[in-house]
Amino acid sequence: MSKTYKRARSVVMLALIASVMVLVLAACGQEDPTATPVPTATPTSPPGAEEPEPTATPDAAALFQVEWDELIKAAQEEGEVVLVLGGSAGRNFRPVAEFWQDKFGVKVIVSTGSGSEQANRILAERSTGVYLVDVLWVGGTSANTRMVPANALVPIADLFIHPDVTDLSLWYQGKHWYGDEPQQFVFTFAADASPQNMAMRYNTDLVTQEDLDGLNSVFDYLDPKWKSKIVSISPLTGGAGGTYFEAYVHPDIGTSWIDGFLSPDLDVTFTEDFRFIVDGVARGKFAMGVAIGSAGRDLDALRDAGGPVARLAKDFKEGGVVSGTGSSDNMMVPTNQPNPNAAKLFVNWFLSQEGQTMMHTLAEQESDPTLRLDVTDWGTTRPIDRRVEGQEYFFFTADPVYVNQRIEALDYTKDVYNATH
Repeated sequence: MSKTYKRARSVVMLALIASVMVLVLAACGQEDPTATPVPTATPTSPPGAEEPEPTATPDAAALFQVEWDELIKAAQEEGEVVLVLGGSAGRNFRPVAEFWQDKFGVKVIVSTGSGSEQANRILAERSTGVYLVDVLWVGGTSANTRMVPANALVPIADLFIHPDVTDLSLWYQGKHWYGDEPQQFVFTFAADASPQNMAMRYNTDLVTQEDLDGLNSVFDYLDPKWKSKIVSISPLTGGAGGTYFEAYVHPDIGTSWIDGFLSPDLDVTFTEDFRFIVDGVARGKFAMGVAIGSAGRDLDALRDAGGPVARLAKDFKEGGVVSGTGSSDNMMVPTNQPNPNAAKLFVNWFLSQEGQTMMHTLAEQESDPTLRLDVTDWGTTRPIDRRVEGQEYFFFTADPVYVNQRIEALDYTKDVYNATH
């Protein structure tokens, strides 16, 4: 082999070795996809340096307060709220409305009258495209026979934003109660708890202690000894509708009692005039009033003034009942409110702990006890109407098991009445 050839081969070999080394060095600069990543140390602040403040996350209370303040401002810009107070609500809640007006600086316009009259007026206005009402209180009968079938109410829970209202643990049996079959429109916020004795009032000069001792069941009212001595609200009006509904669905009362009470043989005097009932019992024209609606409150006021009347306060064998049938127990909101922000503000405040406390303390007459559990000032509520802890009650007027029978019960009662009177 010549020296020239050997020299050339050496040059070629050196070139190849150099090329291989270049490739190896290049490969060393790339990451191995199968290699385990080496953790990177988190940089720390130098000794003595202040740690940056973490960004605060608003809590639920702060977020609610912002929404609440905005709602108050919007309500004040609307300038007013229109409240329709039917029946006993009209006599009780004016001072509560005035308190709210002073607190929030929004004018309150109040309309009062019987619940059935108010419902008829509102529906007549709406039929002509006139919407004047923001919040409404009427009894369960007027609500279910007039307002709900007319699709005139909004699902009231859509307006609830106040934690006092939305927290179900703050309400009786841990739930919201409604007096309508869809369980959406007629919010029952208060109810009286009492023996199932049809809230009877009597003339103390005509009903003796012996008579009272003999009254132990609602069927005792059907005794012939009471013929022509009882006055009652006509079943054709809303005032006593709750009584007949509760009798109809009660497992121990039912239609046999309704038939007997409406029978001409008992000769009960039926009227639509509450004043006639009060005067009739107080003056001795009647020994007692049974199923008399809010006339019972007027008789209680007369008793407190020294009149010869009293309320039957004893347990009957039919048990106890929680009843939220009155206009001062049920709140609803019509569609197309003229002042929706003011309506929303009033609803949430009225159902709050403060609002329900004011309902107890400012009511002009005795109010029914709230279904809230955190209200401790009973105000004008009567001891006999307050729930007893640990005692079980029927709640026919708001229990969904029963409320869907309301129309059926009222239709039955009216048919019996019309057939016998």
